[in-house]
Parts: sequence; structure tokens; C-alpha cells
Amino acid sequence: MSVQKLLPRFKGDITLLIITGFLVLISFAVVFSTSSNLVNVYHTHSHWFYFAKHLFLIAIAAFLFLAGMYVPVELLKKWAPLVLAASAVLLLYTLLFGVSPNGDHARRWIRLPFATIQPSFIALYAVMLYTAVFADKIKNKRTSLWYDFKVFWLFVLLTVGLILPANNSTALMIVGLVMIVLFLGGYPLRKLVAVTLILAGALGIYYLAAKAFPQAVPNRFETLERRIVRFIKGEDEKTGEITQPMRAKMAIASGGVFRWAPGKSVQKNMLSQSSSDFVYAVIIEEYGLFGGLVILFLYFMLLVRFFIISQNLKNYFEKLLVMALGLPVIAQAFINMSVATGLIPVTGQPLPLISTGGTTIMMTGLILGIIVKISEAIYDEK
Repeated sequence: MSVQKLLPRFKGDITLLIITGFLVLISFAVVFSTSSNLVNVYHTHSHWFYFAKHLFLIAIAAFLFLAGMYVPVELLKKWAPLVLAASAVLLLYTLLFGVSPNGDHARRWIRLPFATIQPSFIALYAVMLYTAVFADKIKNKRTSLWYDFKVFWLFVLLTVGLILPANNSTALMIVGLVMIVLFLGGYPLRKLVAVTLILAGALGIYYLAAKAFPQAVPNRFETLERRIVRFIKGEDEKTGEITQPMRAKMAIASGGVFRWAPGKSVQKNMLSQSSSDFVYAVIIEEYGLFGGLVILFLYFMLLVRFFIISQNLKNYFEKLLVMALGLPVIAQAFINMSVATGLIPVTGQPLPLISTGGTTIMMTGLILGIIVKISEAIYDEK
């Protein structure tokens, strides 16, 4: 008996729903374990507080998932410019009046009465939605690069520019994802190359200005350079400093191939971002390489489902929208896992649905709901 027959009222992609469910279930064990670091640092709450907080966030994400399933695709298409504009306003407010909990002058959060939100992750999906709308608008049309800048690139770059001063990795990731979606949508390669060169020049000017006037031009290039140099040259043994990437590697080495030690990670108590940036290393320490491969497999299957759904849709805009909204989830996951395993420098991207972070969890829930909603068109035709 097929899963569709077991759930006859559910018309969307069941496999996508099952994969999401597994990731959510795993997240509870991971959050409860890594919360010990938060308990030891802040000395204000117990493990159960952070577990309950995560449960609350998952409940909100589930509500947003259901809400996403009731959002008409044509409404998303119509509201895309408004959504992008609203996200830009949030980013501007964050840049001017936002908070930096870590004290590193990276204003990424807006503090609300009962929580904090990170507008850059909202802007991420706003840009991707706008990208899908633009690609659909110029389908089978020959437009000039100047026209594209007026109706698309200018607004995207303004939004990304508001993210760049406080969050280099997210800004660069957004640009990269936009390029990928446009390429998949048939955007001319010569235009992509031209835009890349223009962006590289603009980034170079911004970098030189930040170096010449560091107090006047907000930036985090010093942090970025330090992370890249440390990644390329390796750790400095003369200082005797044990850095976070080193602790992540120690956690992975302790995990071995097969292990079943829930909550018994040692390095989680010394990794300052054990519940977010380096959560994947803690997973491997507690569940071994096999546990890490299970997580990798689930995200890979999520990517496969996005491609399958996109390929089976007949509507061009819906095809692009599934990839535009789905790829950021996969990109964040792969970047997070790559950072934890030492494949790339530290960037600060979350592990969607598993690591802590309310904005990421809620946005991922909403996005997956929208994709499931779009996938209904496939089963309606059968």
C-alpha cells in the first residue's frame, strides 16, 4: 500500500514531508544535548528550558508550514516586490538599530519582547522569490543588461548590500544562489559573466573603502580575513590556542565510525557555537561517522526531492520557485556541515531544522510548506 493511499487527503509530496519529519525528530535530541553549553555559559536556564523553547519554535514552524500550504502561488508572484521591499526595510533597521549578542559589532538581530529575529534569513528567501518572478518575466524575451539592472539587479544588490556589512557569508551565498537559479532558468551566460565582473569590481571598491576608512564604512573584513588566513595556514601551534575549528575536529575524531552516546559529547561544552555553527561536529561525536552520514543523506534526499518536484511541474514559474526556495535550505546545510568538518572557513550558517535559531527554523517551515503546496499540482494531474 502506497503512502498516498494511507494519507488520501494529503496531495503534496509525501517523501518531502517524511524527510522533514526525520530532521525535526533528530533536532530534539541534538538541541537537548547541546543546550548544556548554553546552560553553563548563561547560568539562567536548565536543559528543559531550551528543549521547551525548541519545541515551541518547531510548533510555530509547523503552523507556518501549514500556512504555506494555503498560500496561492499567484499571490506569491504578485507580492514578491512588496516582500523584497519589506525585507530591505528590516535590514536597514537592523543595520542602524540592531543588536549584536556576541559583542562583535555584527548587528544581525532585531530584539523583540520575547525573542530576537535575524532579518538576513528573511531577506534570503525574499530575494529568491523575486529572482523566480524575474526569470519568469523575461522568459523567451531578449532584454538588455541595462533593463535587467533596472528591474532586477538593482533591487537585489541593494538588499544584499544591506546584509554585507554584518554578514559577509550570507550576502555572498545569496548572490551565488541567485546566479544558480537564473542559470537553471535559462538566463544568458554572457549576462551572468558580465554581472559577476561588475559585482567583483563593486566588492573590490567596497573592500578598499573599508580598509581606508574602517570607522566610516561598516564591515567585517578583518574577521573574514582572519578566518581565511587561519583556514589556509592552519592553526598557530606557537600560541597554544585551541580554536573552535580545532575543537570541532577533536569532536569528530572522538566519534569514530559507529557510536551511540546521546548527550555525552565532551567538546560541546567548549564549542561556543555547539548548538548552531558546529552542531554537526557534536552529532558526529555522539553518533559517529554513521550518524553524520545519515544527516548528510537526509539533506541530499531533500535536494533530490526539490529537483524531482521541479522537473515534474508543468508551470514554468512553479518549477523555478521550487528551486529558488529549496536551494537555500540545502546550501545552508552543506555550508554548515563543511564548516564543522573543516572543509571551508567558518561562516556562521545554520543547519536547517536541527540547529538552534528561531528565524531559520520558522522560515524553513514556511518555505517547505510552500513547496509542498506547489507539489500538489503534480498529484492533481495524476
